[in-house]
Amino acid sequence: MTLRWKFWTNRFKGRNAALLSLDQLASSVSPRDSLETRLNWLVDLVHWIRRPGDYPEAQSQPRTQIQTGRMRRFFDVLEKNPEWKMNVAKTLRSIIFETNALDLFSETGLPRRFGLFNELAERLASRFLPSRSDSPELGVLFDRLFPHRNDATWIGHLDEGTLQRFQALLEFEVSPEENAYNALASDLEDAIVHLTAQLRVAGCSSAIRLRIKHRRIQELPFFKLSTVVQTVFLAQTQGDENKLVPELNHLRLLIESCYRAEEEVLSHLEENGVSTDVVYQLAYIKAALRRLEALLELAFKPDLSLARVGSFVAMLVRENQARLSVRDLIRQNFRLLTRTIVERNAKTGEHYIARNAKEYWEMVRHAGGGGALLSVTTWLKPVIVSLHLAALWEGVAASLNYIFGFLSIQLCGFTLATKQPATTAPALAARMHHVRDPKAVAMLVDEVVFLIRSQFAAILGNIAFIVPTVLALHFLLLLITGSPLLSEEKATYTIQSLSILGPSVFFAGLTGVLLWASSLIGAWADNWFAWHRLGDALASHRALLRIWGPTRTTRFARFLQRNIAGFGSNISLGLMLGLLPVLATFAGLPLDVRHVTLSSGSAAAAVATLGPSVMLYGPFWLAVMGILSIGFLNLTVSFSLAMWVAMRGRGIEPEERRTILQALWLRLRQQPLTFIFPTRSTPPNVLAPNIPPGIEAEPLQRVAPKHETTADVDVAKLP
Repeated sequence: MTLRWKFWTNRFKGRNAALLSLDQLASSVSPRDSLETRLNWLVDLVHWIRRPGDYPEAQSQPRTQIQTGRMRRFFDVLEKNPEWKMNVAKTLRSIIFETNALDLFSETGLPRRFGLFNELAERLASRFLPSRSDSPELGVLFDRLFPHRNDATWIGHLDEGTLQRFQALLEFEVSPEENAYNALASDLEDAIVHLTAQLRVAGCSSAIRLRIKHRRIQELPFFKLSTVVQTVFLAQTQGDENKLVPELNHLRLLIESCYRAEEEVLSHLEENGVSTDVVYQLAYIKAALRRLEALLELAFKPDLSLARVGSFVAMLVRENQARLSVRDLIRQNFRLLTRTIVERNAKTGEHYIARNAKEYWEMVRHAGGGGALLSVTTWLKPVIVSLHLAALWEGVAASLNYIFGFLSIQLCGFTLATKQPATTAPALAARMHHVRDPKAVAMLVDEVVFLIRSQFAAILGNIAFIVPTVLALHFLLLLITGSPLLSEEKATYTIQSLSILGPSVFFAGLTGVLLWASSLIGAWADNWFAWHRLGDALASHRALLRIWGPTRTTRFARFLQRNIAGFGSNISLGLMLGLLPVLATFAGLPLDVRHVTLSSGSAAAAVATLGPSVMLYGPFWLAVMGILSIGFLNLTVSFSLAMWVAMRGRGIEPEERRTILQALWLRLRQQPLTFIFPTRSTPPNVLAPNIPPGIEAEPLQRVAPKHETTADVDVAKLP
């Protein structure tokens, strides 16, 4: 059944099946056929060239050689049949004459400036809706000719000889009536003009212009592109080489300046917040500049080889496939946003890493304050349950209870252990560069040790303080009201629910995901606050100035600017912890949350109710093991997800990750206790395992992109 479905799917898409035999393809075409018939014939021909070889000799050949061999076989058949060759040549020339290549050159493969979500809808529609088979646009035909990603590979590997045979076929016995068949040169010129006009509009828009320092519109390189291009074409038309060469150089300098302006806007976004629409517009500008460079090479380099032309077509195929891919669109447009969120989390995470003994015990003290405050949250949980509210309102009350506890910890300057990994992982990823330098690897391993040790200190402080605080609350309530913190039935259920043999392990992993998600929400809130410049807006808000005065208003704006990320993450985490079990119940899913600090407080309250004798039985120790596993999974899951996102955002390669892991394993074998407690001994200089000791490797150097030059040209002063 599977093979039959695959067979018919391939037949429908034209894959792995010859639509016509070679003789039929060579003999059945006529230039007098309708345009739709001729275009369908060309699509069938390319499908025949593309399909894998079905003869034994082809199985041992590289895929690219198979496609080249098929083209040569087609040319050989035409050489033996001059009448077929004449019909094929005239058909190809008629297709070029009756179609337009403007969109092919200036739009195919480029991001369309619809905005992210409009482009997403456009790509989804293109995947499921059929295209016209008689469209005179070569861009539409291009989608039909090369629908697969591997098309770019075999086209880019076509050799000069094969391409020369294809050119000879196009020029075979051109009649006087067909002398003007090749309109590609004029389409190429129109595409350059069209592209520069689009760049002028995009580069001079307020979203781009306002993020370039000290530039009027007429001084922007994007504004000057169209004028210089017109001057270049005028010089070419007049045959004035003395003017053409300087103007081409001027145009190249303008393009370099456009690249620098795009990088300036990118830097502004990284510092002041990111908008996906602006990122998408920058992606279009960068891709359009690269396309403009390629078109200028085709138009003004007469000695350009046919292999280079084939590389240009392969580039069109590759970029067109990327433009049609929904996955590539999402990955491309959210990469900078992810990196910016990572950067903002990294700045927050720096405060949660203890690098010496003094900072270590300071972390324990701050975590102790957080544990003490969460004892109130632990006490309020059974109070909320005892109210017997409707399920949804009980979830809302639980969320408010969590939010109150988390915000109290934040505003008091205390620490919650499980909130750390999602913010400290980006801070660690920020140092994952230059791993070929042994000193850099040693410093990175030190940071990992500091990080793991800080997590241990935070957990130690949380648990060490929440347990006695919960016990104190229990005896205080017992003294005042005569009732324990938990009923005996609830206490027994609490011990059983924390057992390592139950679902607590799964719930702990789910809570780790929520911890990571809350850190992303907090970083997004920080990015949103910075993007809209709310700090400056609040500091100058006239109503607030009238009520509080300038000093208090400025202080309030700075307070929000410092704490908006924490507010976002803590409020979102409280909502998720309180509402997820309720919403899961509505959906019929047996889901719950397990937080190590709150679980420790609940276990302490249960022991206080049941008495110390409960510690003599197995269920208690299974609950202790469950709490340890909850803490491990809370930290590991949130840290792993945050690290994965951070490494993706920073482009850390797998080879670099392996080097770091090997160095960490070496440190763990040499000094395992440094991962738990601070020591006075100096850690060894951990070298990257693949670099012999004694060899000083240079840090990785940034390779300048093609468009970067050493000359700093002030385009505003150019004529």
